[in-house]
Amino acid sequence: MHTNLEPSLNCNEVFRLISEGKGTLIDVRGYDEFAAGHADGAKCIPLPELEKRIGEVPTDAPVCVMCASGNRSAMAVERLRALGILQVVDVCGGYQSWKQAGLPAQVQKGVIPLERQVRGVAGSLVFLFTLASLLINSAFAYGSLFVGFMLFLSSVTGFCPMLILLKAMPWNRVLQSSRSAQ
Repeated sequence: MHTNLEPSLNCNEVFRLISEGKGTLIDVRGYDEFAAGHADGAKCIPLPELEKRIGEVPTDAPVCVMCASGNRSAMAVERLRALGILQVVDVCGGYQSWKQAGLPAQVQKGVIPLERQVRGVAGSLVFLFTLASLLINSAFAYGSLFVGFMLFLSSVTGFCPMLILLKAMPWNRVLQSSRSAQ
């Protein structure tokens, strides 16, 4: 078994490896991020599902792991190695570097990842509640407090009601179709 791969490769090296059919590219970002844009030929296996979907990870050729910028892919590389997959490398700089290098990618125009949608809605609500508390009635400040508390609670528990609500919105249907295509 060939295990003397570098621990990480730049996007051009990964592209060459993949295009020569000598490796597999796995994207460990969420389905929403993947739907917004991903490297050609990448397979989406979100980091939280990695262990559950380990059977989909090839063991006969190098596995290149990508995320948005490199943090989640580094965690995925460690997990895969712990699971016995030794031919695994981290894609330096992730999808951001892939795009900057001008490498082939599938881009879905108008798709905003759910995490960004949550930040946008939460920020807008805090702004509007604060503005209303200053201009209309100070009781609107409780709305800002509630949004802040819910953001804190979601960071501690991992449960985010706003994310669930946004996921159900019509403009996010592309996310469900990209997940079922996996």
